[in-house]
Amino acid sequence: MASVSTENQSILLIINPIAGRKKAQRILHKIIYSLSRSNYKTKIFYTSGKGEAINIVKENAAYVQRIICCGGDGTLNEIFTGLNMINLQIPVGYIPTGTTNDLAHSLNLPTTTKKAISTAIRGQIREHDLGSFNGEQYFSYIASFGAFTKVAYSTPQWLKNLFGHTAYVFNGILSIADIRSHSVKVVADGKEISGDFVFGSVSNSMVIAGLVKLPKSGISFTDGEFEVTLIKKPKNRKDLKAIVHGILHRKYDDRYMYFFKAKEISFTFNEGVAWTTDGEFAGTLETVHIKNLRQKAQIVMSR
Repeated sequence: MASVSTENQSILLIINPIAGRKKAQRILHKIIYSLSRSNYKTKIFYTSGKGEAINIVKENAAYVQRIICCGGDGTLNEIFTGLNMINLQIPVGYIPTGTTNDLAHSLNLPTTTKKAISTAIRGQIREHDLGSFNGEQYFSYIASFGAFTKVAYSTPQWLKNLFGHTAYVFNGILSIADIRSHSVKVVADGKEISGDFVFGSVSNSMVIAGLVKLPKSGISFTDGEFEVTLIKKPKNRKDLKAIVHGILHRKYDDRYMYFFKAKEISFTFNEGVAWTTDGEFAGTLETVHIKNLRQKAQIVMSR
């Protein structure tokens, strides 16, 4: 890790005003006050739609020394995507104002306003692995398909603003009734696995959609490998109960699921399957190829 100097630096502040419960709108004055006291030259942009943060980064990142994201995991994803598109590595501070903030929780980033602002401005730079998704998209912590996958992008914004994380839990419970399996061939670092799975993820995180919790031991955000989770199709209610219990208590039973590490993974389905990357819809696809881009991103962390 390296210390971050604020002297004579320019900063790009990107704000998603509707993320979470519109928290960014309530704390903007605190962010600007802190930045002005730190002698930053700050350029501020608000996003108004999907993909806008990507264009803001592409047009402005070359002229600043760091970026601060005030939004949710989806906004942060767009910032990293924009940086990769122009092949730049710039430290990104993260003030999480989304509903679940999975990446912030995984990295132990502060979520309280005062500490989050302080860390984004005066923290230390940490390398972070990114994922390449079919060579055209990127993700910072998760690409997934199947059960619970659509919870993040299908939960209405008004419901998230009203109930916060409870909205995800509510939609997650409802989605259990829609669980279906997908026949897929997975090739991970040359090794093949085939079967029927109700859920699959390639992640660099400890939490998925605030619901699925991965084992903490052995997870690294900079080792060039992803954690791959594949949940098998339950044969009966007993299997389903065991799977849910294992997910909630981080006890993964190989009778019901696979959990392993890999640098490069491909998925081949016999039909189009919906995917998400960092909680945003990534398309309905029959083939997916994912590659770890080791330490391709820089995140400003707590000292």
